[in-house]
Amino acid sequence: MRRYVMTGLLLVCVLLVLSGCAAKSPTASNAFSYACAAGGDCGVFMTIANPNNQADTLVAAKTDVAGRAELHTMVKDDQGGMKMQQVQNIPLPAAGSVELKPGSLHVMMFGLTRELKLGDTFNVTFKYEKAGEKTVQVQVKAKN
Repeated sequence: MRRYVMTGLLLVCVLLVLSGCAAKSPTASNAFSYACAAGGDCGVFMTIANPNNQADTLVAAKTDVAGRAELHTMVKDDQGGMKMQQVQNIPLPAAGSVELKPGSLHVMMFGLTRELKLGDTFNVTFKYEKAGEKTVQVQVKAKN
């Protein structure tokens, strides 16, 4: 009997380890930015999907095409207008997604080190609380 209990416990431990190994990373789709002049500031937008059954959090972004990149959202100011505001993180729900879009959550790049021209691509690296760092390719497109 003891042998069966030990075998069962071993099997449970193996399954728990393997289920942790099967965790998938968040994925970004339709990542884009608009054409912007060197030295200027520009937003980055996309949908980030979290395929895991455990929530994660986007905590930082970096890119070599800007002096710095920050996580931002838009909020109403005292006069009823809209203004950008930095956020410390962006929660990613378990088995869900979050949309980074103009007028809402987005990545803001400050001090572009080069011009972003229509058709260009560049990389942004995201740092997630659980998934670590993941790099996303961003396409420069025209404003609609």
